[in-house]
Amino acid sequence: MRIKRGFTLLETLIAITILGVVLSVLYSILSDSFGRLERLERNLEDFVKLRKAILLGDTQGVDIKEETLKEYGIRARIYKRGEIELIELD
Repeated sequence: MRIKRGFTLLETLIAITILGVVLSVLYSILSDSFGRLERLERNLEDFVKLRKAILLGDTQGVDIKEETLKEYGIRARIYKRGEIELIELD
């Protein structure tokens, strides 16, 4: 009776192929997540700068639009710089 030891070449190639597919999917997911994280950090920095500029009264380069929501009796002031919008309600 013959005792089987180890794996065949075909089994090894299949395992390596499966491992390669799994690693490529993980890399794709992680690289996309890091891209989103960088974009979120930039937006947060821009938001903090916009808020600080508004608090200090330095609205140069900031688009300001005022709207009134008559049905609610609320006045809204929308500050926009780049992609960031900040809405204040009175």
